[in-house]
Amino acid sequence: MLNLKTEIGNKGKPLKAKPFTIYNAGLYDFSTLKQLPWEDWRSIALQLFECKDEPHTIGGLKLDGKRRGSSVLVFDHLKNPDKRIDEETVAQIHAHVGKKVGSKFYIIAPSRIFDFLQDYIDLDGVRYYAMRIPYSIINELHHRDFTALKQPSDERAVNETVDAVGFDFIQPPKVKWKAGAKKREGGLLHEAFLKIKNFESRARLRSEDVFGGLETLSVLMLNYDFDGEIFNLDAVFYNTELEANKWEARFPHEGIGEKLMAVFIDIHGNEARHVIPRAEFGLESLSSGKTNGTKSNGKKGKNNAR
Repeated sequence: MLNLKTEIGNKGKPLKAKPFTIYNAGLYDFSTLKQLPWEDWRSIALQLFECKDEPHTIGGLKLDGKRRGSSVLVFDHLKNPDKRIDEETVAQIHAHVGKKVGSKFYIIAPSRIFDFLQDYIDLDGVRYYAMRIPYSIINELHHRDFTALKQPSDERAVNETVDAVGFDFIQPPKVKWKAGAKKREGGLLHEAFLKIKNFESRARLRSEDVFGGLETLSVLMLNYDFDGEIFNLDAVFYNTELEANKWEARFPHEGIGEKLMAVFIDIHGNEARHVIPRAEFGLESLSSGKTNGTKSNGKKGKNNAR
């Protein structure tokens, strides 16, 4: 879609991309979710993310299990039918558990319930992961026993899997990056940069987990001034362009707002989303009335959500 042109055969002048929204028709009947027995829902939610069923309590908060040693909370939509999970909710959880949970904490809920787009939120050294359950899987749970769902064993079986359970239960790639601002090569003006230090994708083909590196990064999309709700596309960087620039995306720092959102997409269509504060680029807050494009803080970010 981003490469469409004005003439038939995709020829002529490029069409300028505009923001758009993707809707999954027929998969958002939230009322049916309330019909699922809570214990069955809780069990399948833990299974989907390979969590151990280990109820425990930390800071007075009842938790449901463990994932690789870290605590897991399955959101109870029956007790909280009108509640959403936003950044304030995560802050409230943090007030209970603090650093008692270590460096990672997982929250499992239907994808529609989360009110923030990023894959995780960092608070005082604790990373809170949003583990989203797609609605095609929820829809399927009404038509089968509550058992662990199996991925297709062969790419030829993908269509059958889509019909059976929905194939949008994705695994976001892992990304390490470095952000900053520096002078353009051979020039006096400064520009922001986002350098991809490492990229790992994962797919399941012919019954095997297949891992890939930077060669599996398809595209990087940026929203310079992210408002916390809607992703408005400002820039696109494709694999070939990034590789030619040593896996570095460069763009004007003047357009960066208080938060920039970066979306990394692999060749399988899986994406990792990360909201990057303006300060990560070495730029002062806009509220201070100052900007500084001469400082590169060299901070790194990492997306480890599955």
